[in-house]
Amino acid sequence: MLDALTHRPLMAIILVAFLLWIGVRAVRPRTIRYRQLYILPSVFLAISANQMFLTYAVEIWGFLAWVATTILACGVSWRMSEKTSIHIDRSAGTIELPGTWVTLSLILLFIGARLYFGRQLYVSPDLRVDPDFIAQILAMTGLVSGYYLGRSGSFLIRYFRATPR
Repeated sequence: MLDALTHRPLMAIILVAFLLWIGVRAVRPRTIRYRQLYILPSVFLAISANQMFLTYAVEIWGFLAWVATTILACGVSWRMSEKTSIHIDRSAGTIELPGTWVTLSLILLFIGARLYFGRQLYVSPDLRVDPDFIAQILAMTGLVSGYYLGRSGSFLIRYFRATPR
């Protein structure tokens, strides 16, 4: 396991540390600037785009798996986020968010899945062109991307609909 963590590119280690930092911060209630809601969806969409266009030989089924899980997760998280109590201060440009373990849990799930898929690719490099395996990877990133898109989208809509004081 230690080998899986030590033989990673520096940028991957920095990205994991950044995501863990965000996840740990999300456990406690906090006040953020509304622009910060763009960060996690952007990070996970960039990871998805990198996988679809640069890393794997993606066929239509892989792309459809990504689209389906992204839409599904986006819808579910949007509905969950609508019920979340937040306080919006348009004049200060801030949103008070309650603490949640979901963010850290989802980030840990994402990191664990990435380690698993990376290990599988190391053991069986021919999986890099296996459409079913690639569809699983893309579905996992679509799930995480969709969750953060829906959550951030719900909060941003509520932010921009709020009347400034």
